[in-house]
Amino acid sequence: MKLQDCYSQGLLKKTKPDPENAKRSIIQDRKNIYDAVKNLEIECYNVVIILCYTSMFHTARALLFKDGVKERSHLCIPVYLKLKYPDLIKFANTLDAYRMFRHRTIYAIEITIDKYEAEEAIEAAEEFVDKIDEIL
Repeated sequence: MKLQDCYSQGLLKKTKPDPENAKRSIIQDRKNIYDAVKNLEIECYNVVIILCYTSMFHTARALLFKDGVKERSHLCIPVYLKLKYPDLIKFANTLDAYRMFRHRTIYAIEITIDKYEAEEAIEAAEEFVDKIDEIL
């Protein structure tokens, strides 16, 4: 999908920059990582994947709030990041990969997440959040 498509389909909308919601999103993403670590400890690996993606999602939304963009599609956030923040392409790809992984985790009938994948997800989420925090 192209960024222009995201706007024309109403999946992204221009609005006023909202630094307060950006701050709230960052607080939420840190809570999700904390919860992911706690779920790792009790071997709830599927929950770890969901929480790590949610953390990255909220972090990316913080950038959109800062820029005055409202999202209505998880799919369009990585598209936006790649175009508006070229130095974040790696992170946009990570977000998109975990978006699809989260989807499979929730909806696939037979998927097993192991400890290694859960640990990798936490590392990816922490790196993602740290990088976006630098920008904000």
